[in-house]
Amino acid sequence: MSDPKAAAPAAAGRAWPDRVLAALPLAIVFAWLCFLYAWESWGHVSPWLFSDEIKLAQLSRSIAETGHPGPQQPGLFNTLYAYVLAPAWLFKDVHTAYAVAKYIGAITMASVFFPAYGIARLVSSRWPALFAATAAAAVPALSYSTMLVLEPLAYPFSTLVLYLGMKALLTRRPAWIAGAVVASIAAPLIRTQLAVLPAILALALVLRIWVSARARAWRGTWSLGDWLGFVTLLLGAFFVASAWVSYRSESWRVATYFSGRMVEYGLWAAGALTIGLGVLPVVIGLGALALPARGERPEAERVFVIVTLSAVILFGIYAAIKAAFLSAVFSTLVEERNLIYLAPLLFAATALYLERRRVHVFALAAASGFVLYLILTTPYQMQFHLYSDAPGLAILQAANRRLAFTPTDARWLLLVLLAVALLVPLLIHRLTAREATLALVGVAVLVISWNLTGEISAATASNDFSRQFLTRVPDPPDWVDQQTGRSPTLYLGQRIVDPNNLWLTQFWNPSVKYAWSLDGSAPGPGQTVTPNISTNQGHLQQQRGEVRYVLLDSDLLSVLGRTKLKIGPWRLVQIDYPVRLTHATTGFYVDGWMGHKALYAQFASPKQGHPGAIRVVVSRTGWGGTDVPGQVTIRVGKLRITPGGHGSNLALGRVTATRTWTVHSRLARTFLVPTPKPPYAVEVTITPTFVPQELDSRSPDRRNLGAIVSFKPVTLRSPQARR
Repeated sequence: MSDPKAAAPAAAGRAWPDRVLAALPLAIVFAWLCFLYAWESWGHVSPWLFSDEIKLAQLSRSIAETGHPGPQQPGLFNTLYAYVLAPAWLFKDVHTAYAVAKYIGAITMASVFFPAYGIARLVSSRWPALFAATAAAAVPALSYSTMLVLEPLAYPFSTLVLYLGMKALLTRRPAWIAGAVVASIAAPLIRTQLAVLPAILALALVLRIWVSARARAWRGTWSLGDWLGFVTLLLGAFFVASAWVSYRSESWRVATYFSGRMVEYGLWAAGALTIGLGVLPVVIGLGALALPARGERPEAERVFVIVTLSAVILFGIYAAIKAAFLSAVFSTLVEERNLIYLAPLLFAATALYLERRRVHVFALAAASGFVLYLILTTPYQMQFHLYSDAPGLAILQAANRRLAFTPTDARWLLLVLLAVALLVPLLIHRLTAREATLALVGVAVLVISWNLTGEISAATASNDFSRQFLTRVPDPPDWVDQQTGRSPTLYLGQRIVDPNNLWLTQFWNPSVKYAWSLDGSAPGPGQTVTPNISTNQGHLQQQRGEVRYVLLDSDLLSVLGRTKLKIGPWRLVQIDYPVRLTHATTGFYVDGWMGHKALYAQFASPKQGHPGAIRVVVSRTGWGGTDVPGQVTIRVGKLRITPGGHGSNLALGRVTATRTWTVHSRLARTFLVPTPKPPYAVEVTITPTFVPQELDSRSPDRRNLGAIVSFKPVTLRSPQARR
């Protein structure tokens, strides 16, 4: 007889090599995925998904520099992911810091591999679970790993919470319960959408109690009246809860008002997710959830099904609400982005099928009909290079670019996948054991290949966008920091219609700490200021004492100081405190056209202390359509500062000169008008204006246009020249 005490250490010694060998496939797959996403991150040369990326960059930078997120404004989110990225910004070189931040995102999002494997292991053996984990870490949404957005942490953390919830319901041990509760409470601090996770776990707990043996026995004693009363209570509770949520949530109130949009746009999101996952996991996975009970279903499988159904319901409702709300306040979007958290569960359900090799026929038929409807009704958005809110559609968009696929071709391809998903479970039992195994391995390879193709397509398109965006700013992109030595810089603008160039400049140049505008068009994020012009010398009422440089991107404004560098429309001006304007222009669009009225203000300046003249050019040479004669009136006089106005408090005072003219299509005229001693103002009015689209249906321009007008002060030093 052997000694048990001596055998125990030997058994333990044999267990560690076995564990290492068992973990080796996981480590290898995870390492290759990290390598792929790090390589994609290397090719992602600049942020482009604004304003999400600039928000997260500013938050994490502030944490790295000061230890806290810094001043915020309503709507500027705070997230624990900013703390995860903060160490990257300890590198002073922006290029290095950005690269480190991207690599952090790639590894973090790929780590979904481990909780996804844990979920699948609850209901399947090692190899099906490895398939589920690999697929979950290869979905098209992994293209977000190269961006400074919330998904790289939200996606794996959501999967971790669901895994902890399953373990808590399954084992009922205090440690697992505490972990699930703490993690679900922390989830909304990563992304607000994850506030549904505590509700998912609560619903799963209720359903677990509902299907317990004691509850089934209790329900067996109910009469018809008991059931009617129970249903009435449920409906009453729903309406009360809906009223309470409507009072506290604008999204819920708006979305439920457009209930039809909730259903339609929610199904669009489900369709994009289904396409991105390759159709099969949705059909086979949903079919496997309703396995017929042969005896008593295993407890782990029961818990998995309950949590998965709870997640499908609540994540689906959230996605529908978000899509309907955005359609009312912003734009109609395909919001797959809010459903990606279901992917690990659907792959685990597919692993359950690979393990059991059977589905419920009626559940399979229902899932197939549902997916067929999604395929036929979801907009594929193939006209886009990349649809950032629905990365699952990237594989169809790539097929359009590379294979000339039309939406009809894409629909037929998806129908073929649906047929495969339907036929495999129905015919698998007609095969030998070896043939069935090979067929299921083929299904697993097909699903992973489809997902990886979609992810690489989305990442490639995203990298293309990043390169295009980088060409919109000067080279090198951190030119402001190089010129100022990272001294605090103020951006001052006006008529900021497309803020992307400003956001890029702020990202690559942390010294641009303030973004102000005279007309309130500064986009944020963070606190923005619309300063008042307080004196006729051009002083801004709001000042920042540490600012020594002002960055301008148009000729609508200029400040007193020395131009340190001019690149394209950008001008970097070194100033002495305080910030003073030398001129400002209002009433113009970014392309130089004015509407009904425009005003040019010249402030008092040491260089311009005597009367002169101003050259005013009025032109309609850029419009060759139907002629709408416009009466032009140019008035010159003293500048008047009106109270308040937030930067637009400029007006014409006493008039000293007037010019009139009638402008026609394809005509232009230059006026040289004498001006009084600065400060003075030049006011141009054109009546009537015209709308290009009303005169030419091919034009998309719906603005009321007067003319393209420019101003240039002219110094007239001699009395004869001034006369």
